[in-house]
Amino acid sequence: MSDGSLLHSTLSGATYRIGRQLQNGRVQLFEAQDATGARCWIRHVAANDEVAIARLRYEAIVLGKLRHERVIRLLDRGRTSGSFFLALQPATGYRLSQLIDAGPVEIDRVLAIGAQLAELLVYLHDRGAICRTLPPSNLFIDHLNRLVLVDLSAVWDEVSPARSGETITEAAYMSPEEAGGARAERRGDIYGAGLLIFALLTGRPPFEGQHRGDLALQHLLTTPPDLHRLRTDVPPQLAALVARCLSKQPAQRFASARALLDALRAVGSTATLTPALSQRGEG
Repeated sequence: MSDGSLLHSTLSGATYRIGRQLQNGRVQLFEAQDATGARCWIRHVAANDEVAIARLRYEAIVLGKLRHERVIRLLDRGRTSGSFFLALQPATGYRLSQLIDAGPVEIDRVLAIGAQLAELLVYLHDRGAICRTLPPSNLFIDHLNRLVLVDLSAVWDEVSPARSGETITEAAYMSPEEAGGARAERRGDIYGAGLLIFALLTGRPPFEGQHRGDLALQHLLTTPPDLHRLRTDVPPQLAALVARCLSKQPAQRFASARALLDALRAVGSTATLTPALSQRGEG
């Protein structure tokens, strides 16, 4: 597809005018407009890629059950002679990965983002959805510090049939369970939240490497770096919270997303949580 081309769904009958491409690869993401001129995003895969279509259909099933301000909203799904696609309510702001790449984030802003992340996990877990991985590229944040999950391609729905044989592509943000080939569980998302909070505090994930296998071994065997050595102003309670999230054994992590949220609020109770103190990385 190219800028200005039309996408007509044989399923819904809707027509979308394609705009700027936002993401390339097996699954493509485009800005678009519907017939009324309203903006949307189109997640698009080729019709001959049956595996990618199955994943996108599964994502549509999950999205169709969710209604939350921190989850991107499904508007439509469709098929053409050459593709299958989802139409989504566009997010505003920029990817959380851009904020992390800009360097360490202010403590109170990290706590505010962390609390929103935990609220998101409470909502998803209550509805039987498990993220499996929380890479910052899958999350958007706007100038008001509002967090939105925009990519649910890795999510497992406990109610729908589980998909098998799939691997996490962003290995820096996988859990030890995923690294070891175990079935996804909710406490794996607690680990994922810990990875994100660590990255926000330091400007990098706790484990880095060139190869998936190397990263998998680090998630399984390597103790995360001491936060205080990387950033001396991190409160001890917050450092302890992150260390607990990043425990190798699921039973040593927080028992639930609700418990993580309560812990984050307890740490934040001694500080004033301000909305976005900077807009670094916006664009």
